[in-house]
Amino acid sequence: MARLQILELPEGVRDDRPPFVLVIDEFEPERYVTAGGAEFKPSNPFGGVAEKIGARAVLVFEEAVEIPANDLSGLTRA
Repeated sequence: MARLQILELPEGVRDDRPPFVLVIDEFEPERYVTAGGAEFKPSNPFGGVAEKIGARAVLVFEEAVEIPANDLSGLTRA
């Protein structure tokens, strides 16, 4: 199952909100079987998502991607 992560970016001078990139990893692309003679058209399920959510970009990977800033393993519970 795909995972969603946020990669925060440094703020710019005119940023109203903190800039970020949406990172989707462990994504399994859908495979389509087309009818005989039909031209294959790859789907783009993430087209336009960055603009809709206010992200600078959306990065999609099939393999796992670890973002060091999101690593919570060193935190202890009180």
